[in-house]
Amino acid sequence: MATRFIPRTHFPYDRVINWFPGHMAKGLRLISERLNSVDLVVEVRDARIPLSSVNPSFEKVVGRRPRLIVYNKFDLADQSTSKPITEAFAKHAPTTPVVFTSCQTDDNIKTILDHASKLADPIPQVTLMVVGMPNVGKSSLINSLRRVGVGKGKAAATGAQPGITRTVIGTVKVLEDPTVYLVDTPGVMVPHIADPVRSLKVALTGGIRDHLSDEQVMVDYLLYRLNGFNDYEYAKWFKLPNNEPTNNVDELLQGVARRIGAIVKGGELDLNMAAKFFLKHYRTGKLGQHTLDDVSPEALESFFESQKMYNASTGVSRRQEKKIAKIEQRKNSRRVSKAEE
Repeated sequence: MATRFIPRTHFPYDRVINWFPGHMAKGLRLISERLNSVDLVVEVRDARIPLSSVNPSFEKVVGRRPRLIVYNKFDLADQSTSKPITEAFAKHAPTTPVVFTSCQTDDNIKTILDHASKLADPIPQVTLMVVGMPNVGKSSLINSLRRVGVGKGKAAATGAQPGITRTVIGTVKVLEDPTVYLVDTPGVMVPHIADPVRSLKVALTGGIRDHLSDEQVMVDYLLYRLNGFNDYEYAKWFKLPNNEPTNNVDELLQGVARRIGAIVKGGELDLNMAAKFFLKHYRTGKLGQHTLDDVSPEALESFFESQKMYNASTGVSRRQEKKIAKIEQRKNSRRVSKAEE
């Protein structure tokens, strides 16, 4: 029985998986160049890895500009994690709003549009820029905003693998009244992830192309984490011996291969195909809602201390000041013209 099962207590891993193609470096430069025409930066993170999906490069680029943090794919994460994260932001970055979203159900998408609408007073229109690591769901978020805001379909291409958006694209309207435009950007990976386990978590959640990492190692790590969460449903789903959990990744993959019929010539089980299937199963939420990062108060305290996150100004941005000045200038010109008449 599962009650006799003792999960592994540690996962030895020392390989760093890095992926930083040329278009990402170019994307970061373009993001920096376009910031002057943006009123609000919407930084998207993966709710399953709320700390590991943070790119410190954005801190240097965004600086003290107004920012909204969106923890996307929250439908795939542990629902109890929103409270400690929200409390940590309230303490360490009180001027930066936090939203937890799901683009599958459009949960809290309207909250983002409402926040943008407030920025539109007194300026006539607002431009948002969406930034984030690869595959955190930026394009899906844009499509959700457009669907909820203007009732229209896809404006950005989406895909299961990272790197779909490769350059900064033009503006997309996501709200009519007030007018809110949005700029999509390519996912930008950290050039070097020093922590091997962090790079493994990013790969596991789809932030690094699968062929660059060992799928069977990712499955082994996922198995280790599922067992640590005491979530043994996989044992029944894939009909492991006696429906009992295991610490042995080969035993798991053999069960998966048999379940899905992944058999090659000679009757040999295709463990690589089984690994791909198991990863897909996890990424679509069929293995439960789990958050892979530690979001205890202590871990979040340490994160914010090391992150040195800028507190955005609560006042009007320079771009907004210029817009307001132009509006006032036009009003004054009209008054002068009427007086002269």
